[in-house]
Amino acid sequence: MQSWRRRFLLLYMMRVPLTFLTVLGFGLPWAFQSAMFHGIADLELIQVGAASYLAFLYVSAAISCCFLMLLYGEERADGWGNLAAPQDRVTTLSVALLYLYGGVCYVRFLLSIGQFMTTAGRVEGNLPGRFLLFSVIGLLVGFLAVMVCFLAALRFAKPEDDDALEVFAFPAFLIIRRLLGSAWIRAFKRGKCSEAARGSYVAHNGPVSSFFASLLGPGYGTAPAAGHPPSLHSGHRFAGMVMSLFLFAYWLSGLGTFRELKDLQQWGSGGAPNTVLNYLLLLLIFWNCLLAGLTFFVDHFRFPALATLSIALALIASVGNSDHVFSTVERNNMSANLLRPEEAFERAPDAAIVVAAAGGGIQSAAWTSKVLCGLRAEIPGGAFQKSVLAISGVSGGSVGTMFYLRCLEGPENNVKPAKWAQDSSLAAVAWGLTHPDMRRIFFPGPATRWSLADRGWALERSLLKSAHFERTERRLGVLHPEWPVILLNSTDARTGDPIVFTNSDFPSTLSQGSSNNHYLRNFHHLYAGNDVFLETAARMSAAFPYVSPEARPNGPANGVHLGDGGYFDNSGVFTLSEWLKEATRRQNVTATPAVSPTGGKKRILVLQLEAFPDSNTADAEAPRKWYYQLTSPIQTMLTVRSEGQLVRDKTAGEDLQKLLNGSGYQTTWLLVRYTPSAVKFPAGSVSCAANPPLSWHLTPIEKRCIDQDWKGISKQTSQEIADFLNNQGAITDAECDAGDRNVAPGVFERRCPAMAGQAKR
Repeated sequence: MQSWRRRFLLLYMMRVPLTFLTVLGFGLPWAFQSAMFHGIADLELIQVGAASYLAFLYVSAAISCCFLMLLYGEERADGWGNLAAPQDRVTTLSVALLYLYGGVCYVRFLLSIGQFMTTAGRVEGNLPGRFLLFSVIGLLVGFLAVMVCFLAALRFAKPEDDDALEVFAFPAFLIIRRLLGSAWIRAFKRGKCSEAARGSYVAHNGPVSSFFASLLGPGYGTAPAAGHPPSLHSGHRFAGMVMSLFLFAYWLSGLGTFRELKDLQQWGSGGAPNTVLNYLLLLLIFWNCLLAGLTFFVDHFRFPALATLSIALALIASVGNSDHVFSTVERNNMSANLLRPEEAFERAPDAAIVVAAAGGGIQSAAWTSKVLCGLRAEIPGGAFQKSVLAISGVSGGSVGTMFYLRCLEGPENNVKPAKWAQDSSLAAVAWGLTHPDMRRIFFPGPATRWSLADRGWALERSLLKSAHFERTERRLGVLHPEWPVILLNSTDARTGDPIVFTNSDFPSTLSQGSSNNHYLRNFHHLYAGNDVFLETAARMSAAFPYVSPEARPNGPANGVHLGDGGYFDNSGVFTLSEWLKEATRRQNVTATPAVSPTGGKKRILVLQLEAFPDSNTADAEAPRKWYYQLTSPIQTMLTVRSEGQLVRDKTAGEDLQKLLNGSGYQTTWLLVRYTPSAVKFPAGSVSCAANPPLSWHLTPIEKRCIDQDWKGISKQTSQEIADFLNNQGAITDAECDAGDRNVAPGVFERRCPAMAGQAKR
């Protein structure tokens, strides 16, 4: 009975490292297939070696923690007593089982990476052979690193009779020593061993060792006795040394990326210096060691480890600043008023185009820039660029809008910025999460350049590095004649109200009504005298939950936190509708519709960009069990949030078109939706996914799918817009009543004439 109690006790104390091994072998392979963690396993072959190396260190760290629990867990839980000698506490079978489970998790982890790389189209040809080669190289390097640490510690271990150092740094040496004996260890130590019994586990001595052993108690050192002060178990001393080296290397890797992000030139090697998986594995190694050490300490007091950690972190947060902010700049020339919507509309050409770019991470950014830059290149004479009056972007659509503005800096046929919009920013976000954001959790403090950096700042800098802007003046509060009206949508995290970053004086005080709440607000109006750069506004519009933090402006002390614009409206239609209503509003009720300088009535084309395929609604559902009711309300709420926006936006768009028609404007509504192709590549092995990613990374296959889809619809889409610009073809009421017309796969058009005699609003 006592032996079973000991087994369950030790198994319980090993819960943290065993859980982390399970995360490696089963949790991460599952996460690689999810939209949230999409792209983490999209590696190049040389990066597979680094992942294999870090995964081996991950497994070694987890098994080493388990080994310490086996050695000292019972002593820690029950105190000093009639315990077996340390060399008898660990069996060869227990270590072998640990390595077996660790090996299974390690192999499953690598296989999941290879599977993802195959579906991502990362490597074509003989992938299995080369993948195996780099995996083995990483394994051997990791094995060598662990062996060097073990032998170095063994060589310089004190006191002289410590002939095994409890082999916790590499528990497999326990099996080797029991098979081959310890003579080779003694020979390596060159006479530094005493005549202690072979296989003994002797603790470190000295005043420092005695102090920590007395302070920490059972499980950390020997029992105090008359004439024999307690001494620290050697395993804990070496664990501290290894953890210090790990933290130093961890800090160096973070500092290197920080310097790369500050430099707006290209990444040193054509891409981020570290992969997302590298950062993730380093983070998991850190938390594995920290939580394992914490549980080992508090289990003696029978107190929950997570509660201890939560209390400690709450106390740390109370003594320093750990909030997230975004950078603002002073708006020097307050007298330089931005154009009001009606002024911008008056100056627009006869055929005006307004754009609503929906959100959805890098997929939306790539699709928005691909379509807008592509239309600019396809329609000759700069007609498209001159006719784009306003762009309302949300989340990834705002980022895509930023890259379209970069297209405007080059010639009409320059679509390179649309390619740059496909560059991954996930590694930069991972750096921000695992370095500066980890720092602010454990070491909050005064605002510095380092403390202002976070994963949101890293995303912003990565996007800016990819865009390669030639102009340095990118503030929204400064007039840019070549820019259209920009409406980048965000959400007030406190109230849920929409906030817009814009280079237009919108919305006006008149449109707010008598209430100061529940309306669309302008950042410039909310924080008078403050301005932001284009990339900052795009980043705050794209503050995807957990990927990028909700932040407040660093200028006003009482500034509110802003979140992703998709919380309120993910399509951009709402803000665009409000802007158009204000733009077409007249100060007197007898005014006529706005006309172009040539005297003709203005025509309006609303271009709506959707970067995700239309979902198919299931007509039937299988019977559920009773526990379905536990999660169904939450799932229904989340489903209604997204579906409610789609239904509302569709209705609002139709109502807006009717309103404009009734006000005397001829309108065209053109929806351009990404529709993945059924073509497989390479060589018919991989096809475009029906559910593109939500993160900030695209695989090679996903990039090719975006390029191919636009190539398939660019001609028809460009022709429809060109016909609109040239005012070709009369529009009838019958055509309007017929509804949407399918122009091309994923492209739908609804044209309606102006209602005759409708001048008053």
